[in-house]
Order: sequence, then C-alpha cells, then structure tokens
Amino acid sequence: MTTTAEFDAFGPWIYEIQSKEEIPRLFRDYPLDLEKAALTIKVPRDIPRREANPSMDLYDIILSLGPENLTVLRRSGTRYDFRDLPYREIQGITEFVDLLAGHLTLATDGGDVDVPFNASSSEIITHLVQLLRERYLTAGGETHATMDRAGTSKAPDVERELQLLYRRVGQGPGDRVLAVQHRRQLVARDASAIGRLVGRAWPTSVLSSVYVLSPHELQVLHRGRPYQTGYKPVRALARTLIPLERVTGVESRPSSLYEGVTKILVRAGSVLHEFAVDTAIGEDLLHGLREAIRG
Repeated sequence: MTTTAEFDAFGPWIYEIQSKEEIPRLFRDYPLDLEKAALTIKVPRDIPRREANPSMDLYDIILSLGPENLTVLRRSGTRYDFRDLPYREIQGITEFVDLLAGHLTLATDGGDVDVPFNASSSEIITHLVQLLRERYLTAGGETHATMDRAGTSKAPDVERELQLLYRRVGQGPGDRVLAVQHRRQLVARDASAIGRLVGRAWPTSVLSSVYVLSPHELQVLHRGRPYQTGYKPVRALARTLIPLERVTGVESRPSSLYEGVTKILVRAGSVLHEFAVDTAIGEDLLHGLREAIRG
C-alpha cells in the first residue's frame, strides 16, 4: 500500500496545522482560514500505530482559533461535524491529565466540547488554553491571561504535585490564593456502626485543591474529581478556569453524602461548576468569590 506523509508522521502527537496540505483529507472541504487563526491543531485518533494504515482517516478533531470563534471539526465515521463556538459562550475550561490520558473540556452554554488527547502533547494543549484565555476574557483593559508568566511566589502548603502545577501554570499580578483544601478522610452521613468500620478500613477522602483568584478568573487546581475511595495513589492533575465576568451566582450546600463537607456551586451562564471542600473552608471561599463577582 502506498504510504503518505500523514501516515508516516502518525502517532499519539497533536500537530499544529500551518498549511492547507497539512489538513487531514477528511476535513479539507471545510473553509479553514489558517492565516487569520492564532493556532490550528489536529488531534489524532486514539489507536496504536500498528492498527493504522494510509487509507484511514487518522485524525479525529481539528481546533482552529479564529478572530471571534473557535472552530471545532470532529470526525464522525466517514464524515465530520462542525461547530463555530463564539469565545463569549465559553463558561469554563478544564485541562486534565492522568498519566498518559488527557482531556480538554470547554464548558459552554450549548454543551461541553470534550477533546481527549495523549499527555505527550500536554504542552501544545496548555498553549491552546492560554490563547483561549486571551480571547474569552473580555473585561476592560489588559487581561490576566496576557500577563501570565512563570511564577516565583511561594506555592501554597499542599501536596507537592499541586505545588508544581501552581508554579508551572504561572501567577500573574493581582493573583491571590483564596483557599487550600487538603486531602482528608471522610465519614459518611448516617453511617451505621458497621459502615463506619468499613469506612475506616477502606476510606473515602476529599481530595486536595487550590483556589486562586485573579482580577478576571477563578483558577482551581485539583485532582480531576472531588473524592477518592481506597489507597490507590492519585496521579491526576487538573485545572479549571472560570471567567469571573460570566459568573452569575455562587452558593454552597452541605454534602448529602459526607459529614463536614460543603459543595461550592459556581454558575457561569447555563453551566454549573461544582467543587467539594471542608465546611470550615467553604464559608471563607464563598465570601471571597461573592466579593470578587461584586467587584
């Protein structure tokens, strides 16, 4: 079978598209404007190279950051779907990595845009997130995103992996840590005596998280999920970014499952972001967020 340049380069890596020849053939009839786009990338199919061949459509997703919209092209069998997403409709961004498994999730009023990727391409995804932030933060003046830089300030007192993430994603002028949640074993509400014994032998914990407030964003550094049961090491790292100008409400509710846990609910547009913290932390976090959106 005759080989192709696309097949020869195929692997788990995300590539930037800089010319029309680099657009996968399935998507070539879509009028992408590469000259006006800040970045255009193609995300490969999640298949081993040994199962690929030159006749296959080898890429699942194209993301192109135009002047006003993010264009999302997604393979569906031998066809593709497309969506032009105005930046103003993005109500949150989550970047998640667990070993080699990565996910980029854009929370929007019209439903989430989910982009799975191999963590070997984390650097280009982080770059794309940075460019998205520069476009979805439209509050007056220079945005926090355009001023991001690698931070040298003291990292919060939290697990080393989250400290490293805090330093890697950078801190900008005006940032402050609102709250830090440490990993803690939980007690189930209304648990029987036997249930409490089982809980001590095989505990559920609320996982660590850090809440960083900038003039334009809430940035939450976390583990990708609020709870963990058992003793398996937690390797996942994630950050969720929420534009403050889109936040229409913040509230708290006691957890219906665990004692001493509060759920913090942040509504941006029609999207509801939910986080779990100790009740002792939740009140201060809620107050800080409400002050930020009023300001």
